[in-house]
Amino acid sequence: MIDQELTFDDGVFVFETVMRVRNTEIDVGQYLTLESLITLLSEARVRFLYSKGINEINSEYQGLIVSNLQLNVISRVRAREALLFEVGVEQISQKSGKMAIKVTRMYDGSLVAKARKGFIQYDYRSNKAISFNSEVKGALDQSGLDYD
Repeated sequence: MIDQELTFDDGVFVFETVMRVRNTEIDVGQYLTLESLITLLSEARVRFLYSKGINEINSEYQGLIVSNLQLNVISRVRAREALLFEVGVEQISQKSGKMAIKVTRMYDGSLVAKARKGFIQYDYRSNKAISFNSEVKGALDQSGLDYD
């Protein structure tokens, strides 16, 4: 597989959250495991969606699910380090979107990882992808925001 560098416009990030690496998330080498990093990225995604008023699954049994993940790990992380997760939506269409996540260390701002998550609206009753409803699309659409 070819390594593909993730690049983001810093104006895309509209949400921040901080999480500390727990001892249970590290390996025998005292570093954050890849699985735990992906779990932290998922937590940052859920916090972002919650801040936008979007539930994991709504009363219609519909929700956003991750359809793909692209991850670049820049540096290793040790236990008890505080990490800043910056989240934003890069693009959204009628049926899919792309979320950008940047992870940095709180104490020095050094880059830890970058991720891009593709997502779709999913109907759990019909077991298929559907178009975004107007509430979800409106909450996630950042095209009208002014970043200056």
